[in-house]
Amino acid sequence: MKEIKRRALGMPLAVFAVIALSSLTAHADPVVIVQPSNTVVGVNQTFTLSVSITNVSNLFAYQFALRFDPTVLSANSISEGSFLSGGGGTFFIPGNINNAAGTITLTANTLLGPVSGVNGSGVLATFNFSSLIPGSSPITISDVTLLDSNLSPIATDVQGGTVVVNTVPEPATVLLLGAGLLGVAASLHKRCKKGGG
Repeated sequence: MKEIKRRALGMPLAVFAVIALSSLTAHADPVVIVQPSNTVVGVNQTFTLSVSITNVSNLFAYQFALRFDPTVLSANSISEGSFLSGGGGTFFIPGNINNAAGTITLTANTLLGPVSGVNGSGVLATFNFSSLIPGSSPITISDVTLLDSNLSPIATDVQGGTVVVNTVPEPATVLLLGAGLLGVAASLHKRCKKGGG
């Protein structure tokens, strides 16, 4: 009888533990993330990075800043991502580029009117960069503010990225160089044959 009572008391605790753990997993904070997280480019190339959000509920407005190494990269332009505008009209602020300091500050966006926030994952903003010299630059996200449709803060995690600039030519450049060298070799071969004949 005592064994039956002990098992009956133990079961609700086990069920409660499972429910508590599953609710913690289901309510993980959204992540504001640089994509792709690792980018490799050559010198003097332009490329884009996105700042995206994953698994958010009721996002109405956001703001964040980026930091990069200004000796390795230069920021060119900023454009609105498609995620927030999927919920209606928006007011997008691209932010301030400071290539001397390696910062992009006050990139922000908000939905307009009394509408619900957006749920899910998607691109918040896209950044166009140019590579300057060989090296590595971390891309750091900071000063993140997310607000829901009640203008209450949404807790979030952040994940930056890295851009590596190297001097290795792109595959297309290697193919062109190889084709050029083959052409030179064939021309020299013909000349040798004519000279010998």
